Amino acid sequence: MAELVVAALAAAGCALALPPVVRARRPRTDPHADRARAFAAWARSRFMTRRSVSQRREAVREAVSAMAAELAAGHSAARALERAFTPGEVGPRARAAVVWGGDVAVALRADARAPGCALLAQVSACWSVAQGTGAGLAESLRRAVEADRDDDEVRTQLSAHLAAPRATARMLAGLPVLGLVLGIAMGGDPIPWLLGAPLGIACLVGGAALTALGLFWTSRIAGRVEALL
Repeated sequence: MAELVVAALAAAGCALALPPVVRARRPRTDPHADRARAFAAWARSRFMTRRSVSQRREAVREAVSAMAAELAAGHSAARALERAFTPGEVGPRARAAVVWGGDVAVALRADARAPGCALLAQVSACWSVAQGTGAGLAESLRRAVEADRDDDEVRTQLSAHLAAPRATARMLAGLPVLGLVLGIAMGGDPIPWLLGAPLGIACLVGGAALTALGLFWTSRIAGRVEALL
């Protein structure tokens, strides 16, 4: 019995002498950080600049033109798409479908949902028709590229025509600030009245709301006109 007690005390002493074992802790996931990252990704996709969209549209046109050239050179449709589409940039789902044996038409429609890739929806339709009837895919792709380029020229002209109404709306939105500056320059003191008097606060809030509404409405009208093309 005494030997068991001595052995137990020795084991306890060894355990106390040894350094503590550091357990690997699983990294904690912060739900707020996840939401912030998701919002940042959504914001990047939502507020992509027009220049980036235009560059993506041009890259898609070049890829489809290259695919038509590969078809004219005698390559199969799958091989032409694989050679023409840059990995990770243009039509990643369609290229993966070609490599792994998926439905290319469905993958092209999925890629067409990305900003600036609407031409891939026409490529998907041409692909489906060519696979079903044996029609010439190269000529269909060339015509689709030409039509998309014509649409892009119309978009450019439309943006130039819409620049004037947008500039006018911004100028009108800045007139109240100019009025305040002129009032102060003429010796008046409108800011304490706007921030202190109940009627002044009502005018300030109402004017700011109407100005913001006007800018939003002008931008929405111009955006809906551009979306029709």
